[in-house]
Amino acid sequence: MRLLFDAHSHLSEAPPSLPEQVRVVCGTREADWEAVLAHAASSPEVIPMLGLHPWFVAAAAPGWEARLDALLRAHRAGVGECGLDFVREAADRPAQEQAFRLQLRLAHTLHRPVAIHAVRAWGRLLDLLRGEGVPPAGALVHAFSGSLETAATLQAMGVFLSFSAEGLGSTRTKVHEALRSVPSSHLLLETDDGGDLEQVIAAAAALRGVAAEDLAARTWKNGLRCFKELMA
Repeated sequence: MRLLFDAHSHLSEAPPSLPEQVRVVCGTREADWEAVLAHAASSPEVIPMLGLHPWFVAAAAPGWEARLDALLRAHRAGVGECGLDFVREAADRPAQEQAFRLQLRLAHTLHRPVAIHAVRAWGRLLDLLRGEGVPPAGALVHAFSGSLETAATLQAMGVFLSFSAEGLGSTRTKVHEALRSVPSSHLLLETDDGGDLEQVIAAAAALRGVAAEDLAARTWKNGLRCFKELMA
């Protein structure tokens, strides 16, 4: 039996859980958090993550920070998906940065891994990670789409880089270059949008010129390292 590690997914798009496949499931707003926890409680192969995604910062209800803190203290869950997304001109960048800082600090305080979303915000992401420090319990940037230089900087900071099916599409040549550049020790793979993890592994293995079996085994080990604080 081949063991597979899906480093990033969501409840609404998740395929059925399989005993041989560990799956990280992220809540992105307060309405998701209890459902993610309930799913993890009934599925031992699921690792729950609770966070406020940058898309939903503006609509977050007052007091979300205290409620997230309380849930994380009461449950064995990681922090995220959180981060920065500056693709929209109307994005409230200061509010996103404040929410991201708070969640990074929670990850530090509670010694939990963090799942990071970053789109067109790489410079600020690096600034905030340098300022707050990378949570020592583990950190990944999911669906990585940054430059080779950003990839190298994040790796030097101890951050794992995870690649999704969308990023491995035939037109995403810059993402392909980043995937090839990442040392095997810092590489993770994910379904994110509900894709097939076996297909993601096969596509990534072909781009890296390695056997799919070997890549599956490597990313399994990396997943266990990144999320070790949440593994039973």
